[in-house]
Amino acid sequence: MKKRSIALTLCCCLVCSSAWAKTFVGVLYPLFGPVAAIGLVELVAELRSMPDVEVVTYLHQSWPSLVDDINRQPPGTHILVVGYSLGANNAVLVANNTNHVDSIIALQPSMLTSNPNVTGNVGRIIEIYNPNPWMTFGGMGSQKLVGPNIEYVVNNDTHPGAQFNSEFRDLVKSEITRLSAENDLHTAQAKTPKSSHLIKPAKAPESPKLEVAEEERREHQAMIKTTFIDGVSNSVNSGDLSLQRQLTVTDMKDYVKRTYQSLETADLRIGGSN
Repeated sequence: MKKRSIALTLCCCLVCSSAWAKTFVGVLYPLFGPVAAIGLVELVAELRSMPDVEVVTYLHQSWPSLVDDINRQPPGTHILVVGYSLGANNAVLVANNTNHVDSIIALQPSMLTSNPNVTGNVGRIIEIYNPNPWMTFGGMGSQKLVGPNIEYVVNNDTHPGAQFNSEFRDLVKSEITRLSAENDLHTAQAKTPKSSHLIKPAKAPESPKLEVAEEERREHQAMIKTTFIDGVSNSVNSGDLSLQRQLTVTDMKDYVKRTYQSLETADLRIGGSN
């Protein structure tokens, strides 16, 4: 029974973990690895405390391992690559050897190595660099990447000092927040039901007052007709000479008019008495 409960718990964890897309962050260290990038090590620790974010670090020459890890990510996972110095240069190699990378943040790429153009499918690239090579040890942080969708941010930081720049750290965190917001939007859209039929408004019931008025009108017309026929019959039976001649249409209209006015007057009197 205990083994069955553990297995059920593991299955629930797997199902729940696939219910939302996380953000995978690959960090490429510069030459000499984390020893030369204490500021980047601190940033990695801060990023790992963010919810639904997986952060993995790599030496700059281990960029093929980052490519393999990106290709193993489940569908819907957002990919962010952060590279510093030679790691920023090799972030381009990562992009050129994967199917898709959502964002790359390249911090002071080096001019002392090869510089391939960006040919991979990258949604957004932000490069922070110092165009003055004398401030970056002969160009270690002054290389300008080439490719589409690149946003260039110029700074005056020395090469060792760039990793401690608060604007760089805030940029990385805000990019993760943006990608997480896209996850929430896609999840909300997936949960929103789509109706293919419009709800027709219910037909308003006919007013009872109109039905009563229509019924009274029909009864009133029947009463006028009956009164007219009775009046003509009584006149004939009483030997009224005025009806011995042939009745015309005008005579009938006059009679109905006089009779209707008398009935209407009677109705008004009855209503007023109520």
